[in-house]
Amino acid sequence: MPRRTSRIAPGDIEYLPTSTTEQLAHADALRRRGEAHPDRRAQCYAEAAEYYAAAGHNETAEELFRTALEDGGHVAGSLHGFYAEFLFTQHRPDEALALIETARKQRPDDPDVFVIIGETLDEHGHHEQAARWLTTGLVRYYGDLTEITTDDLEDDPDGRIMAADRLRARRNAELAPDHIDNLIAALIENTNEA
Repeated sequence: MPRRTSRIAPGDIEYLPTSTTEQLAHADALRRRGEAHPDRRAQCYAEAAEYYAAAGHNETAEELFRTALEDGGHVAGSLHGFYAEFLFTQHRPDEALALIETARKQRPDDPDVFVIIGETLDEHGHHEQAARWLTTGLVRYYGDLTEITTDDLEDDPDGRIMAADRLRARRNAELAPDHIDNLIAALIENTNEA
């Protein structure tokens, strides 16, 4: 019996749209999935919003971001970061920063939240805020920063990404390196040499 191969279609996690038409089809499918699965609505709407924004449908994107925020779901902190990125690209930095402040007050502990928001802040010129945000992420993740070792960062991709993003933000802010910066810089250098 011949094997059936499944076709990756809009709305599938693996689907990578390459044109505006495909972005819109993917966004529409994600939106429908969110409507059909209330437990995943916020995540589906946030993902759909990003694709609508990429396709230039900013009003629809904003509507979905707002609906996803109201819904909450398990992507709350990350959602703030994705929506803030959208607001920065729409030249609305005050709203983006207010949204990030709202996320901070929720006291997230998910490393992805710190990475998403830290990278967003750094990309939009808020280097010191990005460094502070990522420092907070490392503290929430590891506890005491003075106890972080190279082994911690080497063995843990979440910690390594936060530390590397923090290093970039601190360098962009022209801050003097601290011991975390030195640890991750050496780790990055050794990785690049391999």
